[in-house]
Amino acid sequence: MSLRTIFVVASLFAAVALTASAALADPTGSKNSFTFPVTCNGTAYTFVANSANGQGAGAQNQNTAPFAPAHVVGSNAIFHPTVFDLLFTFSFGGMTQSFLDTNAMANPKTPVKCSVNFTQTFSDGGSISLKGTAWGFFT
Repeated sequence: MSLRTIFVVASLFAAVALTASAALADPTGSKNSFTFPVTCNGTAYTFVANSANGQGAGAQNQNTAPFAPAHVVGSNAIFHPTVFDLLFTFSFGGMTQSFLDTNAMANPKTPVKCSVNFTQTFSDGGSISLKGTAWGFFT
């Protein structure tokens, strides 16, 4: 076997290994990821959102990326939201704060309607709740 053939085969193996590791990345293990159930056009999914830049203070902070995509657990699909009507509620230490996210892209692509009604309670008694609808598309 020539040195050139060995190089080509090794390069192919390296490319496959790099592609496989990216495809097998686990978004649920990412720092600050949020996993929640949704129903889109009548089909149940589990989404993982990673909050884009992770530095924002919610929809009122225009430094965030409100249209960050959500990974569909157990598949390679990605949901790209384009319109929101979501109520976020946070309860910690006896205090509750809510905000309504009604962001919408100009000329949004909205073939998919996803509904969510999810509450997660933490060991310290706090909770986070996400209720409402998001429209967008899958890739």
